[in-house]
Amino acid sequence: MSVVQQGVIRTPFQLSHSQIACNSTYVVLPYVRTTLGVWKLDQITAKPLSLEGHHGRVSASCFGHQALPTLLCSASDDYVIIWNIENVFKCLLTGKQITGSVIGTSLGHINYCSFNLDDSLVAICSDRTVHILHTHEERVQSILEGHDSMVSCCEFCPHYTATLVTVSHDRTFKVWNVEDGCIVYQSTIISSSPFISLAMSKAHEQVAMGTADGQVRIYDMSDGNDFRCLHELDVPKILSKYKETALDQRENDSTNKEPNFVSSRPSWQKQKMSHDQKDDPTEGATDLSEVGCSIIGLFYTYQPLTEHREDNENQFLQQSDTVVKDLLASQPTLVIGTTGGILQVNVKTLELIQFTDFQDQTSVAPGLGSLSTAGCYAFCQPNPSQVWCVVGSLFEPLVYVLTETIKSTIGNLPDILDGSLSLNESSPILSVLSSAPLFPNSPLKAELTPKVKDATTTQKGTKKMVMAVATKGQVVDQPLTFKSKVRSSGYSAESPRRTMFQPKTNSSKSAPPTKTPSRLSNRKSAIKEYAMNCGSPSQLKEKLDIAEKPAAINKIQFSGDGQYLACALANNSAQLVKMPLSSGKGTSLVGHNGAVNAITWSHDNQLLLSCSDDKTSMLWSKSGNEPIMEFKTVNNNFSVDKEGSTAKLDKENPMFGQEIKLIQFYYVDKFILLVSGNAFNMYKYHLDPTKSDLKRYKTNSRYKIVKSFQMTEAQQITALSAINSFHSYLVLCAGSNKTVEIFDMNAAKSVHCFQDVHSAKPAHVICQNQGSSYASHPATAYDMFLTAAANDSIKLWDLRTKSCVRRYEGHSNRAHSCGLDISPCSKFIASGSEDRAAYVFDVRSGTYLHKLTGHTDVVSDVVFHPMYSQLATACLNGKIRLYTEP
Repeated sequence: MSVVQQGVIRTPFQLSHSQIACNSTYVVLPYVRTTLGVWKLDQITAKPLSLEGHHGRVSASCFGHQALPTLLCSASDDYVIIWNIENVFKCLLTGKQITGSVIGTSLGHINYCSFNLDDSLVAICSDRTVHILHTHEERVQSILEGHDSMVSCCEFCPHYTATLVTVSHDRTFKVWNVEDGCIVYQSTIISSSPFISLAMSKAHEQVAMGTADGQVRIYDMSDGNDFRCLHELDVPKILSKYKETALDQRENDSTNKEPNFVSSRPSWQKQKMSHDQKDDPTEGATDLSEVGCSIIGLFYTYQPLTEHREDNENQFLQQSDTVVKDLLASQPTLVIGTTGGILQVNVKTLELIQFTDFQDQTSVAPGLGSLSTAGCYAFCQPNPSQVWCVVGSLFEPLVYVLTETIKSTIGNLPDILDGSLSLNESSPILSVLSSAPLFPNSPLKAELTPKVKDATTTQKGTKKMVMAVATKGQVVDQPLTFKSKVRSSGYSAESPRRTMFQPKTNSSKSAPPTKTPSRLSNRKSAIKEYAMNCGSPSQLKEKLDIAEKPAAINKIQFSGDGQYLACALANNSAQLVKMPLSSGKGTSLVGHNGAVNAITWSHDNQLLLSCSDDKTSMLWSKSGNEPIMEFKTVNNNFSVDKEGSTAKLDKENPMFGQEIKLIQFYYVDKFILLVSGNAFNMYKYHLDPTKSDLKRYKTNSRYKIVKSFQMTEAQQITALSAINSFHSYLVLCAGSNKTVEIFDMNAAKSVHCFQDVHSAKPAHVICQNQGSSYASHPATAYDMFLTAAANDSIKLWDLRTKSCVRRYEGHSNRAHSCGLDISPCSKFIASGSEDRAAYVFDVRSGTYLHKLTGHTDVVSDVVFHPMYSQLATACLNGKIRLYTEP
C-alpha cells in the first residue's frame, strides 16, 4: 500500500477552507483556539510546541523556503506574525518567553499567505487585494488590486524572484512584478468555476492552477512565451475512466463465471455489443458527484538530476543519447489533492500514476475510514521517493498525516536502456534495432523470382509455331515485326544479299567515359553531414503553388537525397518538384481516378508508391510519368493482361474492397506494405520495365502477397509506420479503436498493444524517429515514435518502456488529419495545424518554439529536409512553403 497513516491530530475547529502549513521537518496547525501547535513530522504523537500571540482564529499559515532560519508566517484578522522556529526552540530550552514579530495589523480576513524565494517578503491575500509585507519590519511595500472577487491563492515564482502570480474567484489569474510595482499579465475569464489552488514548479518554469470543477491548467512562465497554456487536465474524466477500468479488472478477476456471449457480428462490433448488454460499468462505483472533484491542493515533486558521463570521442552521439535519457529519466509528478482523494499525475504526459480514493476502503490505509471528504491540504517532500500529505477533514475537526510513495513510471532506466531488464517479465523489451536472426519460416525471407519460360513451348506444353524458311520458288506468309533488326517478310523469293562492307568497331582507341549523374550526385551528397547542433527552421525561404487550380495537398515527402519533393494531391494526381522550389521543374504523375491519399519514396530514391481513393495503388519511376505496376487485386497480378483473357472477376483474387489509405516500402525496398480496411498486406514484387511496342499497356512487373495482418478489434487502420532505411522487424499500426499495435514481421504476430493512446479520437498519424542518411544516432533514439489525434495533443512514446514519455500541446487540430515529422537531428518536432500555421516544438519541452504563420489555409502536412535544417509545409489550398534556419 503506497499510502501510510502516520497519525491523527484533533483541532479546535474544522479546518475546511483554511491554509495549513508543513515542511520537511514540521507541521503547524491550530491547537487551542487562537494558539498554534508545531509538531515534528517524526513525532506526530508527541505534545506540540505552542505559539501564542493571536487574539483571533488563525486562518492562514505557511513556511519559508530557506532552511536556516526556518520562518513561519501565521495570519488572522488581527495580526500577521513571523516566527523564527529555531529561536522559538531556544527560548523553550532557556525558559524565555516565546514571541514573534508582528508585521501586519488589521488587514481583514486573510485567505492565503506565501513567502518569496529568499524569505524577505510575504504576500497576504485579503479579500480582493494582496498586501506585500517585509518580513523583518512592519512595513507594507505595496498593495496589489485588480481582481473582481476574492483572491484565493498567490505564489512567488522560484525562477523570477520579483514575479507573483495570483488567482481569484473571478476565474482569472494575474502576474505581477512586485519589485517594479506593475502588472505583467492579466488573463481573460478562463474557467466556468473559480480558481481555488495554485502551485509553482521548481524544476520547470510552470505554474499549475486548480478550479472548483476539477480542472487543472498548467501555464508557461518562461520569458517571452506570453504565459500560454501548456496542458489542461480533466480530473473527473480521468477518475471516471480509472474507476471503470478498476471495475472491469475486478470482474475479470472474479471467480463467478458468466454465460458465453455468442455473436455473429464482425469482430470489431462484438466488444461493443457485449458492453451494451452488460450492466452499467459505473454501477456500484462511487458517484463522483457525491464527493466532488474540487482541486483544493496542488504540489510539484522534484526529481534528482541525472548525471551524464562525458564522451569526448563521440560527442555527437553523447548529445543525442542525452536527449533520450532526459526524456526518460526525469519524470516529475504533480500531486493533486481533491475532496475525494489524492492523485499522482505524470507532469510530462498527464497520465494518472496512482489514485488514493478516500471512499474506497480497500485502497486507503487503516484508520482513514472516517476521512470521507477532505477540506484542505498541505504537502512537503523530505526525500525524492516520498511525499507527506497533511489532510484536514471537511466535516470533522481532525487532521490526518499521511505519507505517500512516489511511484516511478519507468523503473530502472539504465538497465532498460541496456536491454538487461524488462518492465514486464512476460513481454520482452521491444526495439527497432533487433539483434535476433531471421526465423527459418520468417515471412521476411520471401522473394518473388520470375519463372523463365521455354521459348519453344507454350503454357499448355505444346510447341510454338516456328518461323518457316522460304525455299526457292515458294512464298511463305510471315508476320511483320518491329525490332532492332528488320528481317525479310518472306514475300520475296530472292536469295539474301551478301555483306559487302562492315565497319571496324573494335578500335583500340578508348571511348570517352559515360556520365552517371545520379551516382556522382549521390557521392557528393554522401560526403555532407547534417548539422546536429543546428537551430530550428523559422524563416520563410520559398513558396510555390503546386497546381494551376487550388487542390488540397494530402501528403508531402522529401526523397532520401533531398533533391525532390513528392506531393499527393486531391485532384487525382501526384507531383514531383525538383529542389529548389524556385526552379519550377517537376513531373506530374497522372493515373488515379480518385484523390491520392499518400505518396512515399523508396530507399534508393528511384521509385515512388502512391495510393488513392479509387482502391488502387501505383508504383512509379522517378524518371517516367507512367506507372510501372498497379495494385488492383489483393493476392497478385499474375493474371493481368494475358493473351486472350477476358475481364472476369476472380473470387480467389478479389479486388480491394475499400480505399487504400496508406502504403510504403519496407525492409530496404524488399517488400511493400499496403493498408486497406482493418488489415495491412505485405507484398513481394519483381519489376520488369520492358514493354511491348504494340501493347504498351501490358506490364511485365509482378507482385504477390506474402502475409496479411489484421487488427481484429478495429474497424479501420488509421495510421501505419515502419522503418525502411535499415532492416527492422517492427511495424506500427493505429486503429479506429484508439489503440496502437506493434507487429513483429519476423515472428508474423502482434507483440504489444498500446490501449487508449488518445482519449478523444484514434491516432491519424504515426511518425517514427528514422533520422536520415546524413545523420547518425544511438540505438535508443530510434525507439521513439510520435502519435497525434484530433481533439488531443501530440504524444511521444518509447518502445522499450512501453509508455508515453512526453506530451506536446499548442497546435489546433479538431477535424483534419494534420501531419507531423521529427527532424533528422531528433531535436525538433513539426506539426501542421488548423489555425493556418505550423508549429515547431523542442523535443525536451512541452511547448512550441516557433509558430510559423502566413499560411492561407489548413496546414495539412509538414516534412523536414534530410540534409539541411529546412522545413516544408503543405496546405489544403495547394501551396507549399519552405522554411530555413535564420
